[in-house]
Amino acid sequence: MVLGPGKSTTLTLLFTMPEGMGGKHNFLVRPKCNDPKRPEIRLTVLSNWVP
Repeated sequence: MVLGPGKSTTLTLLFTMPEGMGGKHNFLVRPKCNDPKRPEIRLTVLSNWVP
């Protein structure tokens, strides 16, 4: 996917957890970016897994 300057999109992410790993978790997602002003993007996903 390529986004032009000033454009946005929605990301859909799927996470799965092994059995017994319920509770709060933080995930770091680092999508690739070719913007020279922001070459690295970090998205933090906070979750609370309920069995």
